[in-house]
Amino acid sequence: MNTEEKLELMKVMFNPKNIAVVGATDNIIKIGSFVLGSVLSCGFTKKIYAVNPKPRYNNKKIMGIDVYPTLAQCPEKIDLVGIVVPPNKVVDSIKQAIENDIRAAVIITAGFGEVKTEDRQDENKELVNVAEKGGLIFVGPNSMGIYSSEDKTSPLHLGFGFMIPASGNISIVSQSGTMGTVLCNALQNIRYFVSSGNEASLILEDYLAYYAQDEQTKVITLFVEGLRAGSRFKEICTAITKKKPIIFLKAGITKSGARAASSHTGSIAGSLDIYKSVFKQTGVIHAEQLTELIYLTKGAEYLLPLPKSDPLRAGIISGGGGFVVHLTDLCEKNGINVVDLTTVPNGPQLIEEISNHLPFYWSRNNPVDLVATRDFDLYKKITELMLKSECFDIIITLTSSGFIETIKSLKPVNDYGKRMLAIMKQVMEQRLEKSIKDEIDLCLKYPDKKIIYIGFSSGFTNPVYEQYDKNKIMVFGGNPELATVVLRKLHDYQKFVNMKDQ
Repeated sequence: MNTEEKLELMKVMFNPKNIAVVGATDNIIKIGSFVLGSVLSCGFTKKIYAVNPKPRYNNKKIMGIDVYPTLAQCPEKIDLVGIVVPPNKVVDSIKQAIENDIRAAVIITAGFGEVKTEDRQDENKELVNVAEKGGLIFVGPNSMGIYSSEDKTSPLHLGFGFMIPASGNISIVSQSGTMGTVLCNALQNIRYFVSSGNEASLILEDYLAYYAQDEQTKVITLFVEGLRAGSRFKEICTAITKKKPIIFLKAGITKSGARAASSHTGSIAGSLDIYKSVFKQTGVIHAEQLTELIYLTKGAEYLLPLPKSDPLRAGIISGGGGFVVHLTDLCEKNGINVVDLTTVPNGPQLIEEISNHLPFYWSRNNPVDLVATRDFDLYKKITELMLKSECFDIIITLTSSGFIETIKSLKPVNDYGKRMLAIMKQVMEQRLEKSIKDEIDLCLKYPDKKIIYIGFSSGFTNPVYEQYDKNKIMVFGGNPELATVVLRKLHDYQKFVNMKDQ
């Protein structure tokens, strides 16, 4: 089957008119129950059929869904089938799908290419041969499924990861289902997600080609153990990165990791140096750890395009001196210019404007230390002065929004401490809503400027940061080190795109 034919079938796979789950069950500890529950809980509103031949399901329902003994007995032609049956039943299920003119499947079941025994390898070959002869494409096997919000009125999660994403513009391929679930939960704004598993039929490069042609996909994120079509990957990335960023985390870079990758998905890990060479040539953004992958993905969506200044000109503002000193070091290490206000146009004027609001002993330069002021409104006033000055491309500052979480984590040892904590909570909760509004309003008022917030609270699913995410505002939860790394890598990507456009 050629690429064009696969892409046409993938249109059905990512936006089916209906689905069937073969192996659906009412036994809540089995995967067949989880998969059916995922379809329902993520909001799929089109027709769903449960398929299970066991006599006890005759004329029954599972989770309110009608059960049929075979695909042939479903009352209409099925667009997409999810297969959650024992390994020795998978090939027969695929044969039945083909006999009923079904051309797309998601195979959740494991026990094929990743198992090195002769019988399982033979079964894997038969599965591939049967599907190819029948003109059927499939995800997996050994997959945790797919998610698609192509139809936002009926998002589909045909899988069993613990996730309920919101629709958005990020498209993900992960050769690990668990890592993919982590990404979906942390990022939320998902267009497509595929747990590609063993890639016996559709491979990562096929999904990449599909995302490339999708106008609603703005950022592509990949968690990869090994590629099966390296030259094709390079060709696709060369074309894609001019239009949309690709963020790539490579797993299996050590001998032990490569061995683990082979037993996990049957992939060949390959040399990291070779991958880095491809990234440099194609403009793919390389993440070196999972947290960085998540922040790079958010940053690609929220911060790009970055200003063309080289290096980027940063302004830093904080209530404490130690933080700004550390952040200044990190900026310099990552090639970001912490602007010396005494040497740039408008700089001396900005110093005098800030001096009208701060004690005489403030540093009178950038970074701006608010010298532990108790005036919460000064953050907004001085940040806005910095934004108006035209001295900076980006402003890096602390957000007060997560401070309440820090206060809640305190554990007083006596009654006096408990009373003090209660007062602190009351004061901060009163301030919190206004602080969040002020910080978000600044970003919306100056959309061409880039404001990056460093939060006291860590955690990607922290509800305190949800309002920032809704407005595509970047918050690094408790991690200033990654803020500067992400900026450097996104700026390098921006320079790559600018150079290609010349």
